[in-house]
Amino acid sequence: MRFSQVKGQIFLTKQIRDIIDNGRLAHALLLTGKDGYGSLAIALSIAQYVSCTNKKEEDSCGECPSCNKYQKLIHPDLHFIFPTTTITKVDKNPSSSAFISQFRDFVLQTEGYGDLNSWLNFIGGEKKQGIINVRDADEVLSYMNIKTYESKYKIVIVWHADRLNTEASNKLLKVLEEPYPNTFFILTAERKDKILPTILSRLQQINLTPLDLEVVKQHVEQLNPSLSEQEINNIVLLSDGDLTKTTSEYFTENEDFLRLFVTVNRLAMAYKKNAIEILKQTDDMSKMTREELKHFSNFFLKTIENCWLYNSGCTFIQHPLETTEDKFKKNYPKFITQNNLEGIYNLMEKFQYNVDRNANAKINIFNMIIKLGMLLEKR
Repeated sequence: MRFSQVKGQIFLTKQIRDIIDNGRLAHALLLTGKDGYGSLAIALSIAQYVSCTNKKEEDSCGECPSCNKYQKLIHPDLHFIFPTTTITKVDKNPSSSAFISQFRDFVLQTEGYGDLNSWLNFIGGEKKQGIINVRDADEVLSYMNIKTYESKYKIVIVWHADRLNTEASNKLLKVLEEPYPNTFFILTAERKDKILPTILSRLQQINLTPLDLEVVKQHVEQLNPSLSEQEINNIVLLSDGDLTKTTSEYFTENEDFLRLFVTVNRLAMAYKKNAIEILKQTDDMSKMTREELKHFSNFFLKTIENCWLYNSGCTFIQHPLETTEDKFKKNYPKFITQNNLEGIYNLMEKFQYNVDRNANAKINIFNMIIKLGMLLEKR
């Protein structure tokens, strides 16, 4: 991928090119931000630029043998490490090398803007939680002991380094502590607080920002030329500058989450007399995967935020509950005020923390609904 193919992020990519051109690129770089901001696309652009043998002004040439192989993701000196899980065809000991062909197809299809959930769906692991395990770290160590094939540089891209498990993190740390010559590590992550502090201290860090909404709009218009101007604007406003939030799959998921949002809040509002129904809902929600519960938690918080903004009179935002039943749409935003907004945020963050730690799902969900009801009483 060339820098010119990265969507938006013009200032950031120029800054990165200057770092490379002035010989200030560290042996290990971390790009932090949502997948839809372009972290993987930028990582690929850096790798191709560093390895290009005929650089043009401010970009790789896109024509030399190195660029041709990079654009197909088959350069022998480019290595990928990424989250994997067990599936029917790989029922034990999953590793990046076992999925490399599918990963290349996924990245090329999404142009570097796919997210982790889409990747797991792509390989048939949608009910699993992808991790980077110690087998992947061992593969990295084996790469280090092999000479480069064609390029002066060996490049390892670690996609979603925030999914490294403890054993893999410790092995990767040893490599980063004693860098190999002419080797670059480019890590991406959505949450750097999930990365070992000792690893972070050895990385040159760059934070990505949300894409400009005009960039998102151009992207949506290219993908969906049949949509009306209003439909496009609605998608753009809800994207938060994240291209992964502009897909049809995302909006289908959000429709399901919106129905669940309404159900959970109605149960919470009547928590004192609704214990049996809450237990039934708890049982249903406990069948969701951890990834689904985390996505719902994020959706819940975003909807709460939009309800508060709408209730505060912000004219730039459409009604966050537009497609729900009229009575709920009209009344619910009034329940989100300064008196309970912070408490709801803390509640959902604790809920997601418990999901991450694989706490008892039924207890976690039941407590969340009851405590939400108590907070809504404080409006």
